[in-house]
Amino acid sequence: MATSTTKLSNGSTRRMRRTPFAIAAAMCLALAACTGTTSSPTAEESAPQSGAPASTASAGASGEPIKVGGTLGLTGIFSGPSAGYLATYEYWVEQTNASGGLLGRPVELIIYDDESTAATAQTLYQRLINEDEVDLLLAPYTTAVSSAIVPIAEQNEMVVWNGGFINERIFRTSEWVVTSYTRVEGDTTLPVYQLIDGMAESEQPTRVGIVTEQNPFSLAVRDGYEGGGGARAYAEERGMEIVLDEEYAATTTDFSSLVQRAVDAEVDVFFALSLPNPASLIAQAAADGGFRPEIYCACASEVTSLPNWGDLGPAANGIMSVTAAWPTDGYEGLDELAAYLEEAEGYGSLPNYAVVGMAALQVMQQAVEATGSLDQAALRDYVVGQTFDTVEGPITFTDDRIPEFSVLLLQWQEDENVAIWPEERATGEPVIPMP
Repeated sequence: MATSTTKLSNGSTRRMRRTPFAIAAAMCLALAACTGTTSSPTAEESAPQSGAPASTASAGASGEPIKVGGTLGLTGIFSGPSAGYLATYEYWVEQTNASGGLLGRPVELIIYDDESTAATAQTLYQRLINEDEVDLLLAPYTTAVSSAIVPIAEQNEMVVWNGGFINERIFRTSEWVVTSYTRVEGDTTLPVYQLIDGMAESEQPTRVGIVTEQNPFSLAVRDGYEGGGGARAYAEERGMEIVLDEEYAATTTDFSSLVQRAVDAEVDVFFALSLPNPASLIAQAAADGGFRPEIYCACASEVTSLPNWGDLGPAANGIMSVTAAWPTDGYEGLDELAAYLEEAEGYGSLPNYAVVGMAALQVMQQAVEATGSLDQAALRDYVVGQTFDTVEGPITFTDDRIPEFSVLLLQWQEDENVAIWPEERATGEPVIPMP
């Protein structure tokens, strides 16, 4: 199997196995002599497009490339999810260029490493806009980083095509963010409560425990936005008692005492509202402490679909999480994306971040093609009320450029994810109480 190489910010190289699709693209490269470039230098490197070209030829495309740019936390605490985004972006470039480019022009992808920090991302987005003069902007991963760069995009009146973060306040107040997430923070725990609603009344658990990372995203999952949604409110609406409600610092690594407090409180519905790293640590601490509530949802970041979730072994078993779509949904292009990530990148599971990242690119591409333009205001205005075909299924945007709600609840059962809610998308029954 052939490979292409992309230079990373630390000077090492990222070798990417090439699918038959990519090999065909490389053959086009030899004939057409045009490329798209993927690069990921840090702010300290002077050449914005250093690194080897990714072999993503544009069949029939010509002229100046359309530059699509953004940052990801390729190093630092967000490197795990960011790797899924990068692989997906490269896949989209291969597909797009091999099928004629965008508006008949080749696509060039410029991704910088923001080192998982907001300050670095701010510097790099200034660079993307003012020095690289990118045509289209992608959001970075997480609210903490993305919220720092949205004002820069707004000042320059550029759309942020977002598959990287959820923040209802930004979505409702910014005119320049178009998101592919089919939920906002306050909706995240709703599928669990809907699942409980469908249980026989005599079997419904009633004692809720909520532990929340001190992060703007996870806090909003707990609290909702301006009185709407949130794990607390959904429990109160159902007359469920919240017997544990605690926050923890993002730097916390020992969760044994927190888990013991959940045990002492006799929690039977447990929400761990966390980013990926703490979510894994809490799951392991729960297993070590013998804490097996009836329902356990790692219900902030979409963790059970991450490639390392299975590494927890028995500690992962029975835990629920959300995702946007699963290969069993049968949405066009979803199987191909999953197969690519498995073959080319070694992903044994389809991460949610890849799904929403691909959907953001598809919405962007369809808007550009429909308007025949790169005019930012025209693209922003076009999406309102439109429906887009994506790997998440059809996405219809409201007046706030927020998609209509759609979330799939997964549960890790033995060695794989099983879709358990809503019923029409389920592939198996939920295991309650958790094993």
